[in-house]
Amino acid sequence: MSDTPHPLAQDQNIDVIEAAALEAVRVGGDIVRVTLYGNRELAILVSPGVPITFEIAEVPEETRDDGDLDHPFEPYSDFENDYPLL
Repeated sequence: MSDTPHPLAQDQNIDVIEAAALEAVRVGGDIVRVTLYGNRELAILVSPGVPITFEIAEVPEETRDDGDLDHPFEPYSDFENDYPLL
């Protein structure tokens, strides 16, 4: 989106995300939510006429990348975020 890469969390199913994006276009637009690498959520407004590109690539295994939105972490860092989310 906007030429900015957004790596997905390891457990995200690209087929499900593509289907949700296509359905959003068919109904005239909708929000599609995905979990990003780093356990962060991204809400994407998907609408007709707005291109979305999916790139598939293998990435190193990361045990912290478990999709738990209550425990985000800084990708490519050993920093553990033990602070509660507000």
